[in-house]
Amino acid sequence: MTAPLQDLWDAILFDFDGVLCDSNGLKGDAFETLYAEETPEVRAAIRAFHHANGGMPRRDKLRRFEGDILGRPVDETRIAALADRFAATVEQGVVRCAPIPGAAEFVAAHAGRLPLFVISATPHEEMNRIVDARGMRSQFVEVYGSPPAKAETAASIIARHGFRTERVAFVGDAVQDIAAANKLGLPFIGVRDRDGSHPFPEGTLVIEDLRDLEGVLRGLAAGR
Repeated sequence: MTAPLQDLWDAILFDFDGVLCDSNGLKGDAFETLYAEETPEVRAAIRAFHHANGGMPRRDKLRRFEGDILGRPVDETRIAALADRFAATVEQGVVRCAPIPGAAEFVAAHAGRLPLFVISATPHEEMNRIVDARGMRSQFVEVYGSPPAKAETAASIIARHGFRTERVAFVGDAVQDIAAANKLGLPFIGVRDRDGSHPFPEGTLVIEDLRDLEGVLRGLAAGR
Protein backbone atom coordinates (compact mmCIF):
# COMPACT_ATOMS: atom_id res chain seq x y z
CA MET A 1 0.00 0.00 0.00
CA THR A 2 1.29 3.49 -0.84
CA ALA A 3 2.31 5.43 2.27
CA PRO A 4 0.45 8.70 2.93
CA LEU A 5 2.56 11.71 2.04
CA GLN A 6 2.43 12.93 5.65
CA ASP A 7 4.36 9.79 6.66
CA LEU A 8 7.16 10.78 4.29
CA TRP A 9 7.42 14.54 4.93
CA ASP A 10 7.13 16.76 7.99
CA ALA A 11 5.99 19.84 6.04
CA ILE A 12 5.94 21.56 2.65
CA LEU A 13 6.86 25.25 2.28
CA PHE A 14 5.42 27.04 -0.75
CA ASP A 15 6.22 30.32 -2.38
CA PHE A 16 2.98 31.85 -3.64
CA ASP A 17 3.30 33.81 -6.91
CA GLY A 18 4.21 31.46 -9.75
CA VAL A 19 3.94 28.39 -7.50
CA LEU A 20 0.40 28.37 -6.14
CA CYS A 21 -1.00 31.32 -8.13
CA ASP A 22 -0.36 32.26 -11.77
CA SER A 23 0.31 35.89 -10.90
CA ASN A 24 3.88 36.63 -12.03
CA GLY A 25 2.78 38.09 -15.37
CA LEU A 26 0.27 40.36 -13.68
CA LYS A 27 2.98 41.71 -11.38
CA GLY A 28 5.35 42.24 -14.30
CA ASP A 29 2.65 44.28 -16.04
CA ALA A 30 2.14 46.34 -12.88
CA PHE A 31 5.83 47.17 -12.57
CA GLU A 32 5.91 48.27 -16.20
CA THR A 33 2.84 50.44 -15.63
CA LEU A 34 4.64 52.28 -12.81
CA TYR A 35 7.22 53.33 -15.41
CA ALA A 36 4.88 53.89 -18.34
CA GLU A 37 6.55 57.24 -19.13
CA GLU A 38 9.95 55.59 -19.65
CA THR A 39 11.32 54.22 -22.94
CA PRO A 40 10.43 50.74 -24.16
CA GLU A 41 14.02 49.69 -23.42
CA VAL A 42 13.73 50.77 -19.79
CA ARG A 43 10.38 49.05 -19.39
CA ALA A 44 11.78 45.87 -20.92
CA ALA A 45 14.73 46.00 -18.49
CA ILE A 46 12.33 46.41 -15.57
CA ARG A 47 10.24 43.43 -16.66
CA ALA A 48 13.36 41.33 -17.23
CA PHE A 49 14.67 42.14 -13.75
CA HIS A 50 11.32 41.26 -12.20
CA HIS A 51 11.24 38.00 -14.16
CA ALA A 52 14.74 37.04 -13.03
CA ASN A 53 14.18 37.98 -9.37
CA GLY A 54 10.72 36.67 -8.57
CA GLY A 55 11.36 36.13 -4.87
CA MET A 56 12.75 39.58 -4.15
CA PRO A 57 10.60 41.94 -2.05
CA ARG A 58 9.02 44.64 -4.19
CA ARG A 59 10.69 47.57 -2.43
CA ASP A 60 14.09 45.99 -3.10
CA LYS A 61 13.12 45.64 -6.76
CA LEU A 62 12.01 49.26 -6.90
CA ARG A 63 15.32 50.38 -5.40
CA ARG A 64 17.14 48.44 -8.12
CA PHE A 65 14.90 49.90 -10.83
CA GLU A 66 15.55 53.43 -9.59
CA GLY A 67 19.26 53.08 -8.87
CA ASP A 68 20.58 50.48 -11.31
CA ILE A 69 18.28 50.79 -14.33
CA LEU A 70 17.36 54.48 -14.20
CA GLY A 71 20.51 55.75 -12.47
CA ARG A 72 18.59 57.90 -10.01
CA PRO A 73 19.36 58.53 -6.34
CA VAL A 74 17.20 56.11 -4.36
CA ASP A 75 14.58 58.23 -2.60
CA GLU A 76 12.78 56.18 0.06
CA THR A 77 9.75 58.46 -0.03
CA ARG A 78 9.40 57.77 -3.75
CA ILE A 79 9.99 54.03 -3.18
CA ALA A 80 7.18 53.97 -0.62
CA ALA A 81 4.82 55.81 -2.98
CA LEU A 82 5.64 53.46 -5.85
CA ALA A 83 5.15 50.42 -3.61
CA ASP A 84 1.74 51.73 -2.55
CA ARG A 85 0.70 52.29 -6.16
CA PHE A 86 1.89 48.79 -7.07
CA ALA A 87 -0.07 47.21 -4.21
CA ALA A 88 -3.23 49.08 -5.15
CA THR A 89 -2.88 47.77 -8.71
CA VAL A 90 -2.12 44.11 -8.05
CA GLU A 91 -3.80 42.89 -4.87
CA GLN A 92 -7.27 42.27 -6.28
CA GLY A 93 -5.74 40.93 -9.47
CA VAL A 94 -3.84 38.29 -7.51
CA VAL A 95 -7.01 37.40 -5.63
CA ARG A 96 -8.66 36.66 -8.99
CA CYS A 97 -5.71 34.89 -10.66
CA ALA A 98 -5.99 31.27 -11.73
CA PRO A 99 -4.05 28.75 -9.68
CA ILE A 100 -0.98 27.10 -11.15
CA PRO A 101 -2.14 23.77 -12.65
CA GLY A 102 -2.28 21.13 -9.96
CA ALA A 103 -1.87 23.57 -7.07
CA ALA A 104 -5.47 23.66 -5.87
CA GLU A 105 -5.74 19.90 -6.16
CA PHE A 106 -2.53 19.20 -4.24
CA VAL A 107 -3.35 21.63 -1.45
CA ALA A 108 -6.92 20.36 -1.11
CA ALA A 109 -5.77 16.73 -1.03
CA HIS A 110 -3.19 17.25 1.71
CA ALA A 111 -4.37 20.18 3.83
CA GLY A 112 -5.06 19.14 7.41
CA ARG A 113 -2.89 16.06 7.11
CA LEU A 114 0.48 17.23 5.79
CA PRO A 115 1.47 20.62 7.28
CA LEU A 116 1.52 23.22 4.48
CA PHE A 117 2.97 26.74 4.78
CA VAL A 118 3.22 29.81 2.54
CA ILE A 119 6.43 31.88 2.57
CA SER A 120 6.21 34.80 0.13
CA ALA A 121 8.10 38.00 -0.64
CA THR A 122 4.76 39.82 -0.81
CA PRO A 123 4.30 42.13 2.22
CA HIS A 124 2.99 40.08 5.15
CA GLU A 125 -0.37 41.76 5.68
CA GLU A 126 -1.12 41.82 1.94
CA MET A 127 -0.21 38.15 1.55
CA ASN A 128 -2.58 37.21 4.36
CA ARG A 129 -5.40 39.29 2.87
CA ILE A 130 -4.93 37.53 -0.46
CA VAL A 131 -5.00 34.07 1.12
CA ASP A 132 -8.16 35.00 3.04
CA ALA A 133 -9.87 36.45 -0.05
CA ARG A 134 -9.04 33.32 -2.07
CA GLY A 135 -10.62 31.15 0.65
CA MET A 136 -7.35 29.31 1.34
CA ARG A 137 -6.77 30.18 5.01
CA SER A 138 -7.86 26.83 6.43
CA GLN A 139 -5.54 24.94 4.07
CA PHE A 140 -2.31 26.29 5.54
CA VAL A 141 -0.87 26.00 9.02
CA GLU A 142 0.67 29.47 8.69
CA VAL A 143 1.07 32.13 5.99
CA TYR A 144 4.03 34.51 5.90
CA GLY A 145 5.02 37.45 3.75
CA SER A 146 8.01 39.76 4.08
CA PRO A 147 9.88 40.87 6.02
CA PRO A 148 11.84 38.95 7.24
CA ALA A 149 13.75 37.08 4.54
CA LYS A 150 12.50 33.67 3.49
CA ALA A 151 15.37 31.73 5.07
CA GLU A 152 14.69 33.39 8.43
CA THR A 153 10.98 32.60 8.23
CA ALA A 154 11.62 28.99 7.21
CA ALA A 155 14.15 28.52 10.01
CA SER A 156 11.63 29.84 12.53
CA ILE A 157 8.91 27.47 11.28
CA ILE A 158 11.22 24.47 11.48
CA ALA A 159 12.44 25.33 14.97
CA ARG A 160 9.00 26.11 16.43
CA HIS A 161 7.38 22.97 15.05
CA GLY A 162 10.31 20.62 15.61
CA PHE A 163 10.49 19.61 11.95
CA ARG A 164 13.48 17.73 10.51
CA THR A 165 15.17 19.71 7.75
CA GLU A 166 15.60 16.71 5.48
CA ARG A 167 11.83 16.17 5.65
CA VAL A 168 10.79 19.76 4.87
CA ALA A 169 10.55 20.52 1.13
CA PHE A 170 10.64 24.06 -0.24
CA VAL A 171 8.69 24.54 -3.49
CA GLY A 172 9.57 27.77 -5.30
CA ASP A 173 10.11 29.48 -8.63
CA ALA A 174 12.83 32.01 -7.83
CA VAL A 175 16.54 32.14 -7.07
CA GLN A 176 15.68 33.58 -3.65
CA ASP A 177 13.66 30.42 -2.93
CA ILE A 178 16.47 28.01 -3.76
CA ALA A 179 18.93 30.20 -1.86
CA ALA A 180 16.76 29.96 1.27
CA ALA A 181 16.43 26.19 0.86
CA ASN A 182 20.16 25.73 0.36
CA LYS A 183 21.00 27.91 3.37
CA LEU A 184 18.92 25.64 5.61
CA GLY A 185 19.66 22.34 3.90
CA LEU A 186 16.08 21.78 2.71
CA PRO A 187 15.16 19.66 -0.31
CA PHE A 188 14.15 22.06 -3.08
CA ILE A 189 11.72 21.63 -5.97
CA GLY A 190 11.68 24.35 -8.60
CA VAL A 191 8.61 25.28 -10.64
CA ARG A 192 9.06 26.45 -14.22
CA ASP A 193 7.73 29.78 -15.41
CA ARG A 194 4.64 29.57 -17.58
CA ASP A 195 6.88 30.02 -20.66
CA GLY A 196 8.86 26.92 -19.65
CA SER A 197 11.97 28.76 -18.47
CA HIS A 198 13.44 28.76 -14.96
CA PRO A 199 16.28 30.60 -13.19
CA PHE A 200 17.89 27.65 -11.40
CA PRO A 201 21.37 26.15 -11.77
CA GLU A 202 21.85 23.07 -13.92
CA GLY A 203 20.94 19.95 -12.01
CA THR A 204 18.15 21.54 -9.97
CA LEU A 205 15.03 19.40 -9.67
CA VAL A 206 12.40 21.32 -11.65
CA ILE A 207 8.75 20.51 -12.43
CA GLU A 208 6.41 21.99 -15.03
CA ASP A 209 3.65 22.68 -12.52
CA LEU A 210 2.17 21.18 -9.38
CA ARG A 211 0.47 18.30 -11.16
CA ASP A 212 3.85 16.58 -10.83
CA LEU A 213 4.50 17.53 -7.20
CA GLU A 214 3.23 14.46 -5.34
CA GLY A 215 5.16 12.06 -7.52
CA VAL A 216 8.35 14.09 -7.16
CA LEU A 217 7.96 14.26 -3.38
CA ARG A 218 7.53 10.51 -3.24
CA GLY A 219 10.62 10.04 -5.38
CA LEU A 220 12.69 12.32 -3.17
CA ALA A 221 11.53 10.51 -0.04
CA ALA A 222 12.41 7.15 -1.55
CA GLY A 223 15.91 8.40 -2.27
CA ARG A 224 16.66 9.48 1.29
